[in-house]
Amino acid sequence: MTATGVLAITFGLLIAGVVGSIVPVIPGALLSLVGILFHWWATGYATPGTVLLLVFVGIALVAMLVDLFGGAFAASQGGASTRTVVAAIAVSLVLAVFTGPIGILVGVPATVFAVEWYRTEDSGQAQRAALVTTLGILASALVQALLTTTLLLGFALVILL
Repeated sequence: MTATGVLAITFGLLIAGVVGSIVPVIPGALLSLVGILFHWWATGYATPGTVLLLVFVGIALVAMLVDLFGGAFAASQGGASTRTVVAAIAVSLVLAVFTGPIGILVGVPATVFAVEWYRTEDSGQAQRAALVTTLGILASALVQALLTTTLLLGFALVILL
């Protein structure tokens, strides 16, 4: 494969990673990581160097953790019980498959609200937990976008310098 082809595939995956970090159904951080590992492999383990590769892998792993647990963490910080968090995670997995991002953004907070209201019989607490969950989902997407953009720009700097 030519150097141009390797760069095209690498940057295609890195750009898809940024897009995927905003769209919940697409594993953005994983695509970014695959792009960097592909380039490393295709260049005979030369670019990026070992230290930078470990930094990029670390950033990608943090982004994956944010993707997986950001909404659940937000729900727990909003006062939701462990049972509510587990229900929200289960609902988000189902909605991710059948409804995509809009379903997750609406369905997960609705689940948190319903389970918390049933559990506590306090609509104020249920609203608070649902609002914090919604903000957490949005913040999670923002953090993922920032991390995958950092991978894209950081890798571009490595290639250009």
